Amino acid sequence: MKTFLVRGVPNSVQMDGWWMSEPPRETTPKTGTKEQPFFPRLIALLALVIAGDALTWQADAGLSLALFGLLILLVLWLRNSRSGGGGLVVYALLALPLVEQSQALSLAFFGFGLVLGTSWIVLGGWQGITRWLSTGLRFVLSAPAAIGSELSAAARFSTAHRPETSLTSIVQVWLLPLGFGLVFASLLLSANPMMESWLASISPSHWLSPNAIKRMLFWCGLAIVLLPFLAAASMQERLKLGFTGPRLPAAPATLNAGSVCRSLILFNALFALQTLTDVAYLWGGVALPEGMTYAAYAHRGAYPLLATALLAGVFALLARPFTEGSQVLRIALLAWVAQNVFLVLSSLLRLELYVAQYGLTHLRMAAAIWMVVVALGLALVIYQTIQKRPASWLLGRAALLGLAALYLASFVSFSATIAKHNLGKDVVLDPQYVCFLGKHAEPAIRAYEAAQGQRLCYGRGVKDIQITDWREWGFRDSRLQASLASPSKFEEAAVWPTY
Repeated sequence: MKTFLVRGVPNSVQMDGWWMSEPPRETTPKTGTKEQPFFPRLIALLALVIAGDALTWQADAGLSLALFGLLILLVLWLRNSRSGGGGLVVYALLALPLVEQSQALSLAFFGFGLVLGTSWIVLGGWQGITRWLSTGLRFVLSAPAAIGSELSAAARFSTAHRPETSLTSIVQVWLLPLGFGLVFASLLLSANPMMESWLASISPSHWLSPNAIKRMLFWCGLAIVLLPFLAAASMQERLKLGFTGPRLPAAPATLNAGSVCRSLILFNALFALQTLTDVAYLWGGVALPEGMTYAAYAHRGAYPLLATALLAGVFALLARPFTEGSQVLRIALLAWVAQNVFLVLSSLLRLELYVAQYGLTHLRMAAAIWMVVVALGLALVIYQTIQKRPASWLLGRAALLGLAALYLASFVSFSATIAKHNLGKDVVLDPQYVCFLGKHAEPAIRAYEAAQGQRLCYGRGVKDIQITDWREWGFRDSRLQASLASPSKFEEAAVWPTY
């Protein structure tokens, strides 16, 4: 290549002009992440995988899973310069339902606690509920990208001292499909006994037994799940981005001040008729028509009226902006919502009358809980209308109210409550329903059988009462085991027939 010389420039300047031919430095675009040393993350990952294997391998969800979640957040807290310790407290509170009893609801709160605890630690402390929840949502949405980023970092780390660039590209291309492929293979092996038997037939030694392979696949799956939590500390800038909140869709053309005014007049008239009927027959003691019982009257109205109240709350939320310019419309809206609150209270009374005759069930208990929640939500609508709060204020508090109801319900043994009520009250007893409520209904069933002197349930065996593995310990099962540890005197003396 021919050298280009600028005549007239001194030789010393020509020799010192090497910097003019230097290629521009590459600038890394800001992606909201901070590159951190890979080796400490690798050590933390191995430690958590070992701990997860010891706590959760071949064990049902229980105390050990709650402890493992606490270990994950402890590692994140230590890597985050020990800031945001309140996230550990938040997680502990949301993991309590799992310690009480392992079920779908408690597992949901466990996962929710992990996400919110991570969000709190990443933020470094309390910065408002909106920012806290938005950071948690952003963490969930960024988890797949974080897994890919960590796998790419592992590929770069493993090939950092190798001159062959092709090996790096091979690792980056195959690491992700092989990792998830191992997870899927583990799930298929656990679900297909034929595949497990085929694998056992080709295993050359004990260390390649199906159980050992499934355990190694479990390690791989556990490592993939842990990667987003280990990467959270390096994604702080991205996770802390502002959140403007969801925008409500524009109101349809049919929803306007005129339609709202006519709707409130019509709805108030219809609900006034229903309110007068409930006042007369439920609260006033007026005799029902011939051939109709209070139980039938209650059963016909409890659930439809609950659905009516829910729809009324949605309409009140949509109609409130159109009532701000008119005091009459605001009063009409408040009167209608107040009638809905009374409607929910009447539904509760209807349900109580029905339960007093036919007993409790899971569906009736759930309906009673949600009736109370809906009544409190409508009370929030009244407060929002009087104080002129925005819709986001109502939606946020309604969501917290629902979560609080679910959280408290996770500590209640529905089966034990139903069995105790139905066997202790003068109701139309359904033995088949009571006998198959599960193991937590057993104390009430045994107490009833001891008091009556005869069997209520035949052919059903209560299993899994004894807690044999401390990792599966739950407070509810522990209470059940303690209550059934010593049989009653009647059970000791009685000789039950076998079937």
